[in-house]
Amino acid sequence: MPHIRNLLIHSNMENIIVLSGEQLEDVIYKTVSRCLEEKHIGNYGEKPEEEGFYSRDEICSLLHIAYPTLWRIEKSGLLNSQKVGRKNLYSKAEVNQLMKSGKLAKYSHRK
Repeated sequence: MPHIRNLLIHSNMENIIVLSGEQLEDVIYKTVSRCLEEKHIGNYGEKPEEEGFYSRDEICSLLHIAYPTLWRIEKSGLLNSQKVGRKNLYSKAEVNQLMKSGKLAKYSHRK
């Protein structure tokens, strides 16, 4: 956004509003954010931990399982991976939902 020192807004109702550049940016940000939230556009309402992907190492650490166990979970159809290059990535939303469902309990051997 170009640098704005002051903005003078004049309307037909004869109200004059003087805003600094920072104040204008703040008003625009708040207005756009409110509009996006009302229209349910963007990531509003989603939890940050639901976004993104886990790597194989992260998911094994999170679930306290070894690589062969992760492979068995995938083969059983409980969990799907997305191949990116040579890496398998796992949707955080899918993993968190699976953990909440309790379907992974039989695969966790560590206490």
